[in-house]
Formats: sequence, structure tokens, C-alpha cells
Amino acid sequence: MQKQADIQTELQLWEALRQSDQQAFAALYDRYFKLLYNYGRKIGGVNAVLEDAIHDLFVDLWRFREKLSPTTSVRFYLYRSLRRKLLRNESRKAFFTLDDFVIEDVWLTPTPSSEQKLIEEESGHQRVHRLRKLLNDLSPRQYEAMVLRFYDEMDFEEIAAVLNVNEQSARNLVQRGLTQLRQYVKYVLSFFVLCWF
Repeated sequence: MQKQADIQTELQLWEALRQSDQQAFAALYDRYFKLLYNYGRKIGGVNAVLEDAIHDLFVDLWRFREKLSPTTSVRFYLYRSLRRKLLRNESRKAFFTLDDFVIEDVWLTPTPSSEQKLIEEESGHQRVHRLRKLLNDLSPRQYEAMVLRFYDEMDFEEIAAVLNVNEQSARNLVQRGLTQLRQYVKYVLSFFVLCWF
């Protein structure tokens, strides 16, 4: 969840943008480019297409700034707008695939021994492979709902608005995704136990 002070600052920047304030526009761009990029990557956006969509979004914001309506959440407005732009893009068929998805390599840590490093790299690659398989098994909507919930820390009302579904559907998408992940974890643990003993 965003802090109330951040929300107020963003709403002030939004209102200033609507009044053609270039500094407010630049501040919103600086504040949101990385967040939008991360969101787009997590839901399967391809680098060049994603960057173009974000730039187009901000160009449209500036071009239509006088027609922009007030909003209660700038983040929410921008996420939803980016999602729409990506879905309208010519490459929308490939948009929700995870083929180009890069999972951050959070498991690898430097170690003094080169053999140990090689072993850990292989182990990390196996975990990334398993995680990719698991994420590929989720439906694109489940995956996107989970990204919004756990990476971007949105509440269900915000998720529902971004995905253009009702709040209960957003809850169901997250719950079904979690259920699927739990079943996979149970399967892996039971397989490990059987192999171990």
C-alpha cells in the first residue's frame, strides 16, 4: 500500500499536470517509469514494446492533459492505462506469454570457491527453471493478479480496477493462483520425501 503522504503528493502532481505544469509531468515520469516498467515485465511485456508503450502513455498524458479527469490514485490510473496500451499493441498475442520473462536471479550469491559458485549457479538455474514452469502453469490473469497483489502490493479493489473485473473476481484469481502454487509445493515436497527415504 502507498503511504498517504505519497498519494497526496501524486494527486497534487496530477492536478499540476492537468494545468500544463511541465515539472509535474517530469516528476510523474521520473516517479513512475521504473514502477511501470517492472509491472510490465512481470506480466510478460517485451522490452522494446514495453518501453514504447510507457513512452506512448506519457506522451498521451501530455497531449491530452487538459482533458484528463481528476483521479483518486495516480498509480492505479497509470497501471491500468499501461495495461490497456499493451493489450492494444500489435504484439498482444505474445504479450501474456512468459517466453521472454526474466526472473531475477535472487538465489545466486558470490562464494569464495569457484566450485561452490558453479554448484550454486546450477542449483539456482534449476530453481529458476522450476519457477518458470510453475508460473507458466498459472493462467495469464491469475499471474497478473498475483503480480499486482504481491509485487505491487495493491489491494483487491485496485486489482479489480486494473484488470477491469469486479472485486470478488480479483480475489478469486489470486486465491486460485495461490491454491495452484500450494498444490505444486505439496507435490514437490512429497516427491522429495519419497526420494529421500
